[in-house]
Amino acid sequence: MRGRLILAVGRRTQKKAVLRLEGSIDPTTYKQFESTFRWLNKQGILVIAVDMAKLTYISSAGLSLLVKAQTERLKRKGGVVLVRPQTPILNILKILGLTEVFRIASSVEEGLHSIPLQD
Repeated sequence: MRGRLILAVGRRTQKKAVLRLEGSIDPTTYKQFESTFRWLNKQGILVIAVDMAKLTYISSAGLSLLVKAQTERLKRKGGVVLVRPQTPILNILKILGLTEVFRIASSVEEGLHSIPLQD
């Protein structure tokens, strides 16, 4: 399923959103993925629950963008939570040590509630 990426963003609160991914993040879909994060930044979203249940592939550039998004949000007391990554993607995250960088959640609600925001 390379070369196809479906993105859907749903805002849950003023500062929290869900990003649902379906397909693959590869060289042909990376710019679409990146522009979504730029839009989320402009909206002031501090907590993003990235639903990866239907994501079948993510390139190193895609992983790098997630790390950058996490770093930016941690500075502002927010974060990126990865929700339901498929086993092959979870294995890559473990091998790269990224399970120490990201919270992994089993549901979107768990992910959103795992990072409380100070008002």
